[in-house]
Amino acid sequence: MRQKVTILTILVGGLVFLSFFIVYGDIRDRAEITRTQNLSLALIHSSYASEDLNSQTAGYILPVSEPTYFPIRKSDVPEPLLEAKSFLLYDVKNAKLLFSKNSRQQLPVASLTKLLTAIVSLEHLSPEAVVEIGQESMNIDKEGADFYLKERFYFKDMLAAMLVKSSNDAASAIARTIEIKTGSSFPDLMNKKALQIGMTNSKFLDPAGLNDSAYSTAEDLLKLTRYARRFKEISESLTKPAIDLFSIDKKLPHHFVSTNKLFGVLPNMVGAKTGYTDGALGCIILEEDLSSSDTSVIAIVLGSTERFEDVQKLVNWSKAAFRWE
Repeated sequence: MRQKVTILTILVGGLVFLSFFIVYGDIRDRAEITRTQNLSLALIHSSYASEDLNSQTAGYILPVSEPTYFPIRKSDVPEPLLEAKSFLLYDVKNAKLLFSKNSRQQLPVASLTKLLTAIVSLEHLSPEAVVEIGQESMNIDKEGADFYLKERFYFKDMLAAMLVKSSNDAASAIARTIEIKTGSSFPDLMNKKALQIGMTNSKFLDPAGLNDSAYSTAEDLLKLTRYARRFKEISESLTKPAIDLFSIDKKLPHHFVSTNKLFGVLPNMVGAKTGYTDGALGCIILEEDLSSSDTSVIAIVLGSTERFEDVQKLVNWSKAAFRWE
């Protein structure tokens, strides 16, 4: 009898032990499934958060070195109404997209193209390189020539004319100089550089931006602007309301006024590049320091009948609609 009880006890104990492992294994498997599902949902949410750049709310566009809760949106300040087809507003320090509309829409960008032309030319020419005005670079926009035939300039001066006055003739002459030097088509060099920068939704057809079949997006232009900021020659030119240039022989002076009408209007403006064609309408890229915080904002406006008003609205809204510290 005692032997039967012992055997029964062993069997019951074994069944309990086996049941424990079955239940434990099921719980562990369910936990692993739940963990995997949660991870998948987190990844999906992260993907949507990074891709939804066209929403009217703020979102991350580039990674930051450490997390930040600023700027904080003030809910009582309404969003501005703009005329632009596409725009974005970007917080440089915190790498945050604050506000946008159609930021991935492909549109002609007119003379904003010259930022890319400047980058490509700075990577191929020294400041003292000689640029000669050829017949193919005379009055290319049919609005009057900026220079005289066979005039010769240092590249650094032609770069300034291209960025300050937005001279199409200067852009053409610079591009032609590089084509002769490299044997490559300048638009090919532009598109190659654009891809290196990460501008995957853009196509450029000429150095001045006159061809409205070319296109870019506000998002791609943000990448271009961030890249251009590393060149002091570009940054310095975009801060000048006017320049005076001489040809190399010092015989012919030239006075050029900036196409940017916001000098004196936005006192903390870091710099800006404008653009306009009948197809592109008004375009502008502008950076403004925020005096209340250790950061700046980049505003990009495309396809606007009121580009200067639109970009001011974005900049002023960034100051009113967010708490920065």
